[in-house]
Amino acid sequence: MSRHDFPGRDLGTTVTIGWDRPLATFFVHVFLVEIEVELIWRGTYPGELPTAAAAIAIAAQHADLPATLGAELETDRLRTLAEADGPAQQACKPFLGPARPGIDTEEEAREAGYTEAVIADSVMHTLELLIAPGTDLDGTFAAFDRDACEMLEVHGWNFRIEAESQE
Repeated sequence: MSRHDFPGRDLGTTVTIGWDRPLATFFVHVFLVEIEVELIWRGTYPGELPTAAAAIAIAAQHADLPATLGAELETDRLRTLAEADGPAQQACKPFLGPARPGIDTEEEAREAGYTEAVIADSVMHTLELLIAPGTDLDGTFAAFDRDACEMLEVHGWNFRIEAESQE
């Protein structure tokens, strides 16, 4: 794993970018230090950000990055090619689940087949989602969160799910 930290453009933010070999993804973390809040945390699923350029595109919105960062990140990735997972990593991988598709906008979600708008409601959360037609709502399924603009894995049995009204 590699890690490069930069001061964010916004007061009190830090931006961390790096390579995570066990997940085979680059990652970006934007953190508001004073109140300990994550603003962005991408690269948490296997292969989510497969290229240094994908991670830099996100991080560059929040920090001034050196021109050499792409080469540094790619070098970090290449240094890990011969490494193997340790026992703890091997034990954890079956629980990671499949990689989420890299979908960041409602338009991309609809193009990927997430076209059915639903409201998922529980005691703690109400989510406005796009799901694939025919999704088994009683199981675990992928959905696009229209408010957070990110893909989620939803445990349907935790929610009351209804079609969004078309008013």
